[in-house]
Formats: sequence, C-alpha cells, structure tokens
Amino acid sequence: DAMTACARQVAAPGTEITGVSPRMGPASIESHYDEALAVPGLLQEIEQGEREGVDAYVIACFGDPGLSAARELAR
Repeated sequence: DAMTACARQVAAPGTEITGVSPRMGPASIESHYDEALAVPGLLQEIEQGEREGVDAYVIACFGDPGLSAARELAR
C-alpha cells in the first residue's frame, strides 16, 4: 500500500495506479533462493495484467527479480 501511495504522488494526472502483490512466493527476499521463488508469482501478475490491458509495470523490489522474464512476457 505504501508503494502504491508513493506512485500515485508522482504519477501524471489521470494515470491509474493499481498496486498488486503476488499471492505466491516468500514474504521477503533474503537470498537467491527466495528470489527464484518470487518470480513465478510476479509473472502470474504480469500475465493477468496483459489480459486486462495494463500499459506498464513497476517491479518495486531491490534487484528487480524476474525483470528479464517480465520483459519477455509483457507487450
């Protein structure tokens, strides 16, 4: 919720911001193993966003886990 609020403060007027968190994966990323476990949930959220016509995504996590796969998946 805090990240969504921050994004709304800096977004252009009329920009719709929707904050989501994957339903699966670790509560926090503390290791390479945790990072690997976080990616499938991230990709599921992007798949859903693609079906809904989302224009852009922000991975609000240090290290951008799953960024390369997300770029392949998103239009």
